Amino acid sequence: MFDRQKYKRFARIQLQGRWAVPVIMTLIITLITSIFSIPEISRIYNSGALELFQNGNYIDAMGVINQQQASPYQFPLTLLQAIIGQILSVAALNLYLKMTRSPDKVSLSSFVEGFNNWGRAALGCLWELLWVFLWTLLFIIPGIIKAISYSQMYYLIAEYDNISVTKAMNISKIITKGHKWDIFVMGLSFIGWILLGVITLGISDLFVSPYMSLSFVNAYHSMLKEAVETGKIKPEDLSE
Repeated sequence: MFDRQKYKRFARIQLQGRWAVPVIMTLIITLITSIFSIPEISRIYNSGALELFQNGNYIDAMGVINQQQASPYQFPLTLLQAIIGQILSVAALNLYLKMTRSPDKVSLSSFVEGFNNWGRAALGCLWELLWVFLWTLLFIIPGIIKAISYSQMYYLIAEYDNISVTKAMNISKIITKGHKWDIFVMGLSFIGWILLGVITLGISDLFVSPYMSLSFVNAYHSMLKEAVETGKIKPEDLSE
């Protein structure tokens, strides 16, 4: 049974007396991602208008087509940002997984150790983007559904060193079966906190992000346990 209120309650308990490390880690992640966003921010600033890339052209905020071709570096930069983001995410999950397993104090060393999975995190990002893109070609909704289906892949990558990216994705599809809507609704339940982040210019995100992350880690544990207990996944599948 998917119980989002329980997962959130556990997250608050897991954070008691241990807020400092995840908040500092969140700040570090925010600074790193901001650095990789500087070229994009500069491009928008220099253009004088918020532009969207479509069909090889820029479309400005007024909807006027600008025949100026997009920078050839735009796609590689966006892809690099996505990969860096997932590497940081998997590293952070290494810390959050430890926080859900034990009430002991944690340190930033757990976050640093998580970077040992950088290769699988990067490959997982590319693999997921490929499949989500292909499903999105069938309209947006199938792409969103598949993105949720693949969402547990990174938890598996962070927790099990011996699982390949393709196998992690397959297991993710199994454990999210019947719970995609639950995951989607759980994400929506944080809308108020996300809006607070906008109002506070991102300051509250330093606290909201750990709360959200731990809540979803608890959900992951529950779905994986359910899949093992019902025989959908064999324990040996997690050790190969």
